[in-house]
Amino acid sequence: MHILLTGGTGLIGTALCGALSAQGSQLTVLSRSARRSVQGRTFITHLEQCASPVDAVINLAGAGLADRRWTAAYKRTIVRSRIDLTQQLVSWIESQTTRPKTLISASAIGYYGASPDDAFTEQGTPGTGFAADLCQRWEQEALRAEALAVDVAVLRLGVVLANEGGALGKMTQSFRFGVESWLGAGEQWLSWIHIDDVVRAIQFVLAADPRATTYNAVAPEPVTHRGFAHEVGRHSRSLLKLGVPPLAARLLAGEMAEELLLSGQKVLPQALIEQGFDFAYPTLTAALDNLLGH
Repeated sequence: MHILLTGGTGLIGTALCGALSAQGSQLTVLSRSARRSVQGRTFITHLEQCASPVDAVINLAGAGLADRRWTAAYKRTIVRSRIDLTQQLVSWIESQTTRPKTLISASAIGYYGASPDDAFTEQGTPGTGFAADLCQRWEQEALRAEALAVDVAVLRLGVVLANEGGALGKMTQSFRFGVESWLGAGEQWLSWIHIDDVVRAIQFVLAADPRATTYNAVAPEPVTHRGFAHEVGRHSRSLLKLGVPPLAARLLAGEMAEELLLSGQKVLPQALIEQGFDFAYPTLTAALDNLLGH
């Protein structure tokens, strides 16, 4: 296949490029900066540079939601990197003489907002707040491609756990100093997924027939933040166990802390399970054994 990929140099995109290249796909990767092309992988800085036709488009681009405090300026960056780029991508698809058959576009489980009690499948209703509104608008832009006879699938990504980059390093920093920690009371839900299963899920959705419109890209067993800390603690010697006061998190990260760190949602991958996807790391124990060692 010839696949156009945005966000191909990020955490998920880098891993996915390797897997797709190994399968023999020809990749065109949209990048903000010029890069030297390598075997099976061509880097472009403008969509107009993409050689047609393209069989599928995978849209993973977006500034990190949890990378920094949500200032007004950074919120604009987040919106531009997701919604504006997706608008451009759909417009490019419309301009093609031979249009791609498939568009797989990333979203996030922030779509559902926060809840301490509810469990969300793909049929869950959208929540409120900046992240929920962003995800709704992001998905709506991608789904515009359906009017162009393109098969669109949205992937609502959970917290991706990986050795290089992503959330795991940040979430385990205190453990290096012998402190097993969690944010607030630690009872907020964490819906996570191993990086290998993210890549495999994208490949699975790319090949699926029929394909669902929406997939929750999360492991089947979410945990609380305190439960996550206890699992990480099995891999390190902790001298102290404590929760970081909510006020401290709010002072450091503001609105981002309130929406992403101090609250959470229990999200289940119903569509993937119903279509027969086999998770390599269905439990946090298995995932951390792989990432942190036994």
